[in-house]
Amino acid sequence: MDERWLQKQVRNCLRHYGYDEEMMPLSDNEWHSLCAHIAAAKEEHRGANVYELVHDAVYRFLTGA
Repeated sequence: MDERWLQKQVRNCLRHYGYDEEMMPLSDNEWHSLCAHIAAAKEEHRGANVYELVHDAVYRFLTGA
């Protein structure tokens, strides 16, 4: 899965949740971790909607779950 495309999807989702990337930028490690989590979830659940997986991962990231 293309990591740049996933980052774009994650950015859009973060905006949806009101996250201000300029005030609290994500580190390279956080970006990689989020994208890796989404890609792994997609491998595990091939029929899952990527947009739902992105929202799940971002929600977990923001809530610390």
